[in-house]
Amino acid sequence: MDHAELARRLGATTLFSQLPRPALGALLARCPRRQWPAGASLADGARHHIVLLEGRLQAQRHWTTADGQPQHSAWDVEVATDGPGFSLVSAAASGITVLAATAVDCLLIPSDELDELLGWAELDGHLALARHLKVFHQLPLELVQQAFERMAEIDVKAGDTVVTQGEPGDSYYIMLSGQAQVRVTDPISDETRMAAVLGDGDAFGEEALLVEGNRTATVTMLTPGRLLRLAKADFDDLLKPQMVHVIDPPTARDTLAQGAATLIDCRYDMEFEESRIPGARLVPLTTLRQEGAFALDADTTYIVYCRSGRRSSAAAFLLRERGIRALSLRGGIKAWPFELDNSPL
Repeated sequence: MDHAELARRLGATTLFSQLPRPALGALLARCPRRQWPAGASLADGARHHIVLLEGRLQAQRHWTTADGQPQHSAWDVEVATDGPGFSLVSAAASGITVLAATAVDCLLIPSDELDELLGWAELDGHLALARHLKVFHQLPLELVQQAFERMAEIDVKAGDTVVTQGEPGDSYYIMLSGQAQVRVTDPISDETRMAAVLGDGDAFGEEALLVEGNRTATVTMLTPGRLLRLAKADFDDLLKPQMVHVIDPPTARDTLAQGAATLIDCRYDMEFEESRIPGARLVPLTTLRQEGAFALDADTTYIVYCRSGRRSSAAAFLLRERGIRALSLRGGIKAWPFELDNSPL
C-alpha cells in the first residue's frame, strides 16, 4: 500500500478525518515505513500513533489505583483481513508500551505533530488565515487565537504609505493580500534604494519594536491589499516572548565549542572589522532581512549577536519567523567576557 492509498484509508478514520488530505499525505511522507523483528520495542505509545501494516503487536499499560495498587493490562493488535489494511494503536494515554509480537511493518506518527495539525485544521472563519501566515506557525495555538482577537484588519490602496522611515515604531504588520515596496534612505548620502517587495504572508515592523527605536525603512503599497495590525503592547505581550529566545554568554560559548550552533554577527561591517567574537560569520541585519535568511541552513541552530542584544533580538525574530532556529546572545558583544578577535581583516 503506497502513501497515497494509506492517506485515503486513514482519512476515513475518526482520528485523521479532520486533516486535509494534502496535510495528511505530507505527514505520512515524513514518517517512513519501517520493519521491526519479533520482540522489539517500537516506542512509548504516548508519544506516537502506531499504524500497523503487517504482523502482530502487543500493547501494555501499567498504572496505579487511587489506593496505591499497581495495575496492568495487555492486549494484542493485528491487521484484520477484512478491514482497511491496517490497525491503529492510538497515543491515548500515558504508561503504554508496544512490543512486536511477530515481525512487524509499521509507521510511527508523532502524536504531538498530529495534535498540532489537528489544531490548525480545527481553526475556522477568520482564524483559518493563520495557517497561511508564516509567523503563526511558530506560536502555540492558544496564542494564535489571542493574537487574532487583538489584531485589526486594514484595507489599503495602491500608493498608501504604511510606515515611514525615521518615525517611532508602534505596530507590527502582516500582509494578508497585495504587494508592498520597502525603500531605505541612506542617512548620509540621502540616496533611496528599493530593499524588498513584500507579498502575501510577509510581515514587517518588528525591528523598530524590538530595538525600541525608529523605523528603518518606508513601506508603500504597490497594489491594493489587506493588512493585519498588532499594536506594540500586544506584540510585546504575545509575540516577542515566543519568537525571541536568548542565551547567556557561558552557555553560548559551550554550545559553540561543542559544534552545536553557528555564530552570526548581525552588526555593520565597520563594527565587525573593529572587533568580533572568534568564529563569527558576518550577516548584517539589513542583509538578513533582504536575503541572508535564504542562505542559512534550516537544520542548523544559530546564535546571533550585536553590540547590546537589541539588533540580535530583531535578527532572531526574523530567522524564527522563517522557520530557522535562532538565539540572541544576551547583552551582545559588550557582555561577552571571553576572547575577542581584534585583528584587522
